[in-house]
Amino acid sequence: MSAVLPRTGADVPGWDAVAAAGLTGGGAFADRAAEHAALRSVAAGDLGLARVLDGHRNALERLLLHRPDEVAAADRACAAEGVVPHGVWGADPRPDDVPASVPAALDEDGRTVSGVKVFCSGAGLVERALVLVRPAPGAAGPTACVLLDVSDPDRAAVDRSWFAGAALRTSASHRVVLDRARVLATLGPAGRASALLEEPWFSGDALRTAVTWAGALDAVLAGTGDALRGRECSDAEAVLLGRAHAARASVDRWLDHATAAITEDPAGLPRTVLLARLEITERCREALRACAELTGSHPMAVGADAARARADLDLLLLQHRLTPAAVRLGRELLSTANGSTTS
Repeated sequence: MSAVLPRTGADVPGWDAVAAAGLTGGGAFADRAAEHAALRSVAAGDLGLARVLDGHRNALERLLLHRPDEVAAADRACAAEGVVPHGVWGADPRPDDVPASVPAALDEDGRTVSGVKVFCSGAGLVERALVLVRPAPGAAGPTACVLLDVSDPDRAAVDRSWFAGAALRTSASHRVVLDRARVLATLGPAGRASALLEEPWFSGDALRTAVTWAGALDAVLAGTGDALRGRECSDAEAVLLGRAHAARASVDRWLDHATAAITEDPAGLPRTVLLARLEITERCREALRACAELTGSHPMAVGADAARARADLDLLLLQHRLTPAAVRLGRELLSTANGSTTS
């Protein structure tokens, strides 16, 4: 692959503008709050594009700050420059996926990977990706986290027919078929996926995603305001609008609280971010319901931007299911209440 001649953003409309705005380099932001503000602004314009930027920045943080000693100097420099698009691809195909798919696994030599990944945000644009892969067929061990060169279409073929939904099309979250894609680095102990789960990095990744939700909600509320401009509203409609903005204000407060916890309460960060994501999810859904009741179907029929933001946000909230994590949290709280130290 060439770091000098990166792919253009043809597969992800808007990517070239994001890169030109200086949002993709390793040192692009003075602090986390500044990064979140930029990511939220991109999401307000296009949630799919923001998801690709989200994954790119997740990957850069892992390579430059989390596990830099496990990455070759040239690959770190490539990431830091921000010219080559990076991603994080974790999802495996389901057993009932069509066409039939074999989850990505290390080949026998341990230097390449073959198999399939799905929901690969930025596929066709991304040239390097942190990928969760299984051990070589017949070998024992857990999933591993590897940095792959996915720039060669003969070794990383993008199946653009798999992702058929209309929402989030600009995230290019396609199915990718790997055929001896080259391993550039292994993050964490060989054969372990724990590197992607280590804190505070894992919670930081999750918080970036929640920031993109907030940006999409900004777009929905802006579209709702446009639909109401010049219209006489009843008291009941005024209440709905007030509740939608109150929900957004709650999202803002949770994001501020969780962002501050990264430096102020690192030990409590995982729980804080989980609580934030649970509340942000519900407040986003509350605001979406209020806006829908307030405006009816007309803005969704004639306002392309508002309709796309609503559909994209709804799909992404479904894609990130938090119920299992909420169950674990609830069990921990019950154990504490019962005086037990086990969950």
